[in-house]
Amino acid sequence: MAEYALFFDAERCVGCFTCEVACKQENNIPVGPRWIRMVQIGPRKKGVQISTSFSLIRCRHCSNPPCKRACPVKAIYRTENGVVLINQELCTGCRACMEACPFGALQYHAAKGTVEKCTLCIDRIIKGLIPSCAKHCPYHALSFGDLNEIVFERQAQKLNRLAD
Repeated sequence: MAEYALFFDAERCVGCFTCEVACKQENNIPVGPRWIRMVQIGPRKKGVQISTSFSLIRCRHCSNPPCKRACPVKAIYRTENGVVLINQELCTGCRACMEACPFGALQYHAAKGTVEKCTLCIDRIIKGLIPSCAKHCPYHALSFGDLNEIVFERQAQKLNRLAD
């Protein structure tokens, strides 16, 4: 079975925030929490030029998730295809998982009293669709698919750019 991954190409990203909006709309996320967060870096000076870049804070769906290990009630689990999910019925909102995540990807939902995070749009994946953030990214800075295929494809693209 394929192990799914979401790959972010910072060189293609222009910081339009479409990924954030698509995620919020797809998952009906209220104002405040963001399961995917675009962060602007800069502007900063590089030699004589000024540049700005963007970084994406999101769940990396780790192969050995520290959030899963930290959860005292075992509410966090990893599916066969690599998607890390939180069982909302088991989550007590203790936030131990938030402390353990090195990427700052988990969000506390005060109204529900639970922790939430990116589900990689598992409902869409089951239907054969890609996550909403990747689908709507106008610059194709987000790629979704089998982890091994994405890594291979990105390495080939990088080699082609170097050859040009």
